[in-house]
Amino acid sequence: MSDNQSLGARLKEDLISNLSVSVVSVILAVVALFVFAQIGDPTTGGLLLALNIGVFIPYAYERYWPVAYSRSEAAVWTISATLITTGLFIGTYQLALGVVPGEYTGGIAFVLTVLIQYGIAALFMRIRQNA
Repeated sequence: MSDNQSLGARLKEDLISNLSVSVVSVILAVVALFVFAQIGDPTTGGLLLALNIGVFIPYAYERYWPVAYSRSEAAVWTISATLITTGLFIGTYQLALGVVPGEYTGGIAFVLTVLIQYGIAALFMRIRQNA
């Protein structure tokens, strides 16, 4: 594996390539963290939701989403993905509250949401490539 770029150059390239998605997702992650702190467990659930929005949404867009959007369209895509992710997370969090002890609900919601996110992105990518 000969990769001549330094780690700093690769990180800078990754951040700049989809800057609008990264910026919007980080802002929405902070908002979700504060909102979830008001309605749920701020330490576990809120942090895992913010991590899901701030890290996994840009990663899914970069690695799996087959359509390259303009900056404004990418921002709208990020907002839509955040709303879907938040709904999935809160739904699985509430379902897990009734089944397992409270300390596991955030982790269960996080894992299920990430799996569903990547499943949807991979399915859309496959459908788009075969069309």
